[in-house]
Amino acid sequence: MLINENYLAFLILGGLLVIMYVYRDVSLPASRTFKLITAALLILCIFDVIETWATYSQERHNIRVLASVVHYVFQPLIIFLELVVLVPPQTNKKTVAIYTLPLLVNTLIYLFSPIAGKLVFWYGEDYAFHRGPLGISIYVVTFIYLALLIYWALKLFHKDDKRLGIVLFFMAAIAILTGALEGLNIATGYIDETFAFGVFFFYMYLISVHENRIRADLVQKELELSKQELTLLRQQIRPHFVFNTLHIIKSLVRKDPPKAIKGLEDFSDYLRANLDRISSEGLVSFEEELGNIEAYVSLAMADESKGVNMVYDINEHYFRIPPLSIEPLIENAIKHGLTNGGTVTLSTTSDENSYIITVSDDGGGFDINETKEAKKRRGIGITNSRARIEKLCGGTLDITSDASGTKVTVRIPKTEGEEN
Repeated sequence: MLINENYLAFLILGGLLVIMYVYRDVSLPASRTFKLITAALLILCIFDVIETWATYSQERHNIRVLASVVHYVFQPLIIFLELVVLVPPQTNKKTVAIYTLPLLVNTLIYLFSPIAGKLVFWYGEDYAFHRGPLGISIYVVTFIYLALLIYWALKLFHKDDKRLGIVLFFMAAIAILTGALEGLNIATGYIDETFAFGVFFFYMYLISVHENRIRADLVQKELELSKQELTLLRQQIRPHFVFNTLHIIKSLVRKDPPKAIKGLEDFSDYLRANLDRISSEGLVSFEEELGNIEAYVSLAMADESKGVNMVYDINEHYFRIPPLSIEPLIENAIKHGLTNGGTVTLSTTSDENSYIITVSDDGGGFDINETKEAKKRRGIGITNSRARIEKLCGGTLDITSDASGTKVTVRIPKTEGEEN
């Protein structure tokens, strides 16, 4: 019977304590203040039970007075602590001190109420509660703190933190509504439940905000890491392409100097036109990548002793890929796949979901397991191509190989409206 009036408040506080325990390892902002608020609410509810127990006994009169004092001291304290959670740490200390004054005044008034006679409050012979002229301090102080909650809510609206502003408005509104209904004797005895629910609601909101920030930080860190990885990949690709091309020209110098000179001229024109594209962080059209491929193949085939033949089977032109993601596959096929000459085929097709680029050769193939040859064939060119395709456009790169040759298949997901 004693806890009937506060049963719901105890349930809400019990739920709040469980949530706090579950999130005990989370460095939630103002977690210490919330512990103080929860402790104050528990004390308030316990002394309300004690006050009910002592109500109709003259022998327990002093206990009832003490319980009432605790109630009227802790009620504004809870709202003040909620306000402390909201006040930014950089707020002027003088302002915080001013916020504390109403609480101190109310506390002093009710602490001295047992010896102040009828100035604050008293109980009549019929056990009825009577409030003196100083007893209205509880209403004045509560109103001040609710007004400050609304003030900070408005400031948060101006700072574009509208979600927290709505939460504060809700907390202030239910407190004002409960106080009004209490004063009109329409719904009495729900002050503790209102405070408990407001604190629970506020704490759950802060937890959700905290977790969202953690997720956002993780996403940001992943983006930064991906950007660093892509930067490293681009730094690796540039010298890789240039050095391999220069190696081809070097071999031509001994065998066919005129072709070497022509190769240098072509390579110079190519670099002049494509250095910016090589450094690109975004996607380029397949046509641009095809130009890179043709430039490299032209240099590679200049050495006729290699016996390289290139076949283009291009059925899809209009899609975008990471720059220099296919050219290394051609280079790898020519350099490692056709040790005794042969044909490299580049083809493009599409299905419902993807553009499909295949680079195949009719060399001897290799064991795709972790052999020395496999690692060699999957060198920096393949590794970088796969990483760039996965990170920049969500594509895939797969390799198959047998005695008849090697085939590399790249799938680039179609984006909405891309075909148009």
